[in-house]
Amino acid sequence: MSSKKDKAQKSLTKEEELLLQDFSRNVSTKSSALFYGNALIVSAIPIWLFWRIHQMDLYQSGILFAVGTLVSTYLVAFAYKNVKFVLKHKIAQKREDAVTREMTKKFSDDKKMSVGLAAGLLALFSTSNK
Repeated sequence: MSSKKDKAQKSLTKEEELLLQDFSRNVSTKSSALFYGNALIVSAIPIWLFWRIHQMDLYQSGILFAVGTLVSTYLVAFAYKNVKFVLKHKIAQKREDAVTREMTKKFSDDKKMSVGLAAGLLALFSTSNK
């Protein structure tokens, strides 16, 4: 019976799962497809430059263009994923003060909540290392 209680306490709520998913390095399939699509466009631009401006034959250098474009696409998409994580972390840090103010206002309006509980919750929501 105690194992059922342990499992219930260890399981996360949907809100907690969404919050953890937002701050993980994993990206959704939709974001990944968007990153690879943009990276392919950026990586394929040099093919047009070599073909039209330098007048290189596409058929002679096709394998070289394809390999270079695929490798470049993977590297650019990987960089996009890393930048997304860093930017989300910076945005969360900037929003922290506003969230703290909002929580303080909410707790000050609630007369039934004890001061100790409010201070504990504020410490829980405060995540920056100042």
